[in-house]
Amino acid sequence: MSTLIHLENIQHTLNSINGKWRIPLLTVLFQQDRARYSTLQQQLPKIGSKMLTSELKALEQLHLIERIITETPVLIEYKLSEKGRSLLPVLEALAQWGERERPRKAAKLTQQNKHEINHFLTISI
Repeated sequence: MSTLIHLENIQHTLNSINGKWRIPLLTVLFQQDRARYSTLQQQLPKIGSKMLTSELKALEQLHLIERIITETPVLIEYKLSEKGRSLLPVLEALAQWGERERPRKAAKLTQQNKHEINHFLTISI
């Protein structure tokens, strides 16, 4: 049985999650129902404020996350949209593939790269 692969669809998916911080942000939001800006900063301490703001806006424009504003007290929180939640199987498949392939590359990584990879691997979905 052959599978028809549409390159444009793959490229659209990759463009939507492309970047250093989009997958980690989505992963944090998969773990929590809602998260405030400060919570996202705590979960991803290396992300700068401007980058976090930019990535949240981009993910919102892609309709992958929603911004929730409560009035009393005024709070802004972020949560995954239905479209964003539909990415879970895609990210799980990427994680499974990476788990299978990672040991082959691990010996070639520097100690710093290992630390950075392990940081992202500890965020469980």
